[in-house]
Amino acid sequence: MKNEIVLVTGASSGIGEACARLLSERGHTVILSARNKARLAALEKEFSDRGKRAIALPGDATREEEARDVVKEALKTFGAVHALVHSAGLFRMGPLEATSAEEFRQVIETNLTSLFYFLRHLLPHFYKQKHGHVIALSSIMGKQGCARETAYCASKWGLMGLLAALREEARPHGVTVTAVCPGATLTPAWDSFPKPLPEGKLMDARTVAEAVAFSLEQPALACVDELVLTPARGPIALP
Repeated sequence: MKNEIVLVTGASSGIGEACARLLSERGHTVILSARNKARLAALEKEFSDRGKRAIALPGDATREEEARDVVKEALKTFGAVHALVHSAGLFRMGPLEATSAEEFRQVIETNLTSLFYFLRHLLPHFYKQKHGHVIALSSIMGKQGCARETAYCASKWGLMGLLAALREEARPHGVTVTAVCPGATLTPAWDSFPKPLPEGKLMDARTVAEAVAFSLEQPALACVDELVLTPARGPIALP
């Protein structure tokens, strides 16, 4: 298995952090990006202390100029980026009529538009080197509707459409595109859940990270277009 240089967004917690940890353990060079500067710095030190190549490049994925600067600094530091694992995300739950326009906009910008920003500045590099892999964390809610998750579903369905179109557009340039669609996964996104979570029904973030690593490490002639993971004990009941 060759070492890849992987840019991981949303790397300060949840699935993004789990992906960064696992990919680092498996020998990949990891570029850590998120808004939480202190947490990224701690992760960079932790990885480096273990002899792993890692760098923290903080940035707000919902601001194009910051996404651009993260890509620019990553290329300046390593000379190349081989893969993007886009895990920046925002989960909000509530009926549509109680969702403010600002909340709706934040969910769309974080879960969908942010990927567009990173791709605008990373794809030219992928095309030039004739190699690249885009792995985006979507959701099972990007494939089915769910009451009280209208903004989240809209963002993830939009993400699936973006990835499907990009897959065809980028294929001639040697770039592969993977959508990873997990069901309920135990992350800090559930901290505001209004009742205790059902024990043993949510997947672990590392399980999703293993699916990301599996997709990344496929032979050059293969591509995992879409990978769906759901809790073995079925979906959790939402209030």
